[in-house]
Amino acid sequence: MSTPKISIIIPIYKVEKYLDKCVQSARHQTLQDIEIILVDDESPDGCPQMCDEYAKQDSRIKVVHKKNGGLGFARNSGLEVATGEYVTFLDSDDFVDLYTYEHLYNIAKKENLDAVYYKFKRFVNEDEVKQEPPCNEITICENDGVKELMLDIISSEPSAKVDHKIHCSSCTSMYRFEIIEKNNVRFHSERELISEDLVFNLDFLKYAKKVAFNNGAHYHYRVNPTSLTSAIRTDRVEKNLALYSYIKNNIENWGLNYEKGYERACRFFIGSSRMAISLYLNSKNSKNKGQWLKSEISRPIWNKIFTSYNWKALPKYQSLFFYSCVTKQTLLIKLLCKLKSIIK
Repeated sequence: MSTPKISIIIPIYKVEKYLDKCVQSARHQTLQDIEIILVDDESPDGCPQMCDEYAKQDSRIKVVHKKNGGLGFARNSGLEVATGEYVTFLDSDDFVDLYTYEHLYNIAKKENLDAVYYKFKRFVNEDEVKQEPPCNEITICENDGVKELMLDIISSEPSAKVDHKIHCSSCTSMYRFEIIEKNNVRFHSERELISEDLVFNLDFLKYAKKVAFNNGAHYHYRVNPTSLTSAIRTDRVEKNLALYSYIKNNIENWGLNYEKGYERACRFFIGSSRMAISLYLNSKNSKNKGQWLKSEISRPIWNKIFTSYNWKALPKYQSLFFYSCVTKQTLLIKLLCKLKSIIK
C-alpha cells in the first residue's frame, strides 16, 4: 500500500451539527491520495456513530475512539496512526476549500519544504462563504530565517504595532511527518498550556530547515461564541503566566538567542494579559470585576517585566496599559478597556 501524500487529522467532540460539512470538505479534496483520521474524543452526541459510518463509505478514513482528554491529546492520537508524507489538522466545526491540500502539497514538493503555512477566514454562516482561486504567492524562510520566524511566533518585538505579526495555527499548517515522528513532536494539553499550537510549532520548527508562507486563505474558521477560545475565563492571566514561564525556560532548547527570546516572551505575556483583562472587564457576564482585577495585577510578574523589558518602546496605548497594571491604577485600566471597546 502506497504512502498517502497527506494525513488529515480531525479531532471530534460535540460537533454533530457541523461534522458533515467538515468531513465532506476533506473527502472531496482534489488531491485524492490522502488519509483522513477522525479522532472521537469520547463525544457524547451522535459523532462517534457518524465517524464509523464515514469509515464504511470511504476506505481512506480511519477512526480512533478514545477517552476524553482534550484537543491536544486527540491530535496526538491521530499522529500515532498517521502514515502520510505530510500531516495537517482540521478542526471539526471548520472546513477547507476543495483544492487546498493539492495546492499546498504541490508547493511543498516544488520547494522541498518541511512545512507550509497559510491563512484562514472567519465565518458565522457557511452559506456566505465564497471559494477563491488558489494563491501562488509564497514567502520562504530558511536556516536563520526559520529562527526569526520562531521568535515572531512567540510574539513581536517591542516597537511593533501588533502583539503578534504571525499566527501559526496547526490547522493552517502542513508539516513534514518524518520530522514529527523522528523527533517525537507532540501537542501539550490545552488544559496545561493555553496555546498548544504555539508550542507545537516551536517544537517542530526547531528541526525544520525550510518552510514557506502561502498568502491564500483556504481555511474557513467558524466563529462560535461558546467555544473554548471565545469563553470569558477568570484564569486567563494565570494561564498566560504559565505559558510565559514555559517559553522562557525553553528558549535555548529551541536554539534561540536567550535575550531575543525573553524579549518576545515578555511581549507575549503583556499582550495576552491585556487582552484577557479587557475581555473580562468588558463582559456583561463577568462578576466581581474590581476584586478580580486587583488580584491579577498584584502578581509579581508585572514588576519583573517592568524592570527587565523595554516596555517604553511599546505603542502608546499598550505601554500606558502596562504601566497602569504595574502601578495598580485600576480606574485607569477600566477606562482604557472601555475606550478600546468603543473605538474599535
